[in-house]
Amino acid sequence: MNTTQLDQACSQYLHFRELFHCGETWQQTRCDNTPQQPASWEAYATLAQGLLDPLWEQFGRPELTFGFCGARLRQLILANTSPRIAPKLDQHAAHELTRQGQLVCPRGGAAIDFYYPGQNSHRIAQWLAQHLPFDRLYLYGPQRPLHLSFSSSPAGQLILLTEHQGRRIPRRLTRSQLDAMASQEPLC
Repeated sequence: MNTTQLDQACSQYLHFRELFHCGETWQQTRCDNTPQQPASWEAYATLAQGLLDPLWEQFGRPELTFGFCGARLRQLILANTSPRIAPKLDQHAAHELTRQGQLVCPRGGAAIDFYYPGQNSHRIAQWLAQHLPFDRLYLYGPQRPLHLSFSSSPAGQLILLTEHQGRRIPRRLTRSQLDAMASQEPLC
């Protein structure tokens, strides 16, 4: 693990270590979770500068709950009975490669999960949708973390994930549907 690289600033407010060493499994295991591909480092710097810095300026420091997911961390999470990750879809692997030399997630880019304690996540999502060029924004509920991803061709997709019989069911949202959801929920 290259400590010098981890301690480098990747944006105005964040260091790489904060994006790579967050999340419950990493906190428990402290496994090596540093990107092997230079493009992964670049993608996380771009995510921090283009999405997290403006978010920080608007709402303050976000609580990061899951960031980069390298091979060892992914292996540890997938060993759980209910891993709750989708490496081929969620962009947390950034530009890391499988043993066959293919991108773990063909979308590339990078992803981070975060929340603001005491604030309505749907209102945070509403602000993001109005102001920033993200790839995907997953909403799990007004008091749950948001999943935010970047890519070089941002799709701007809003996706509501609800649980049914232990499975997460994705449903695309329009901006007007998000606006309606956010306006119907009480302030935290």
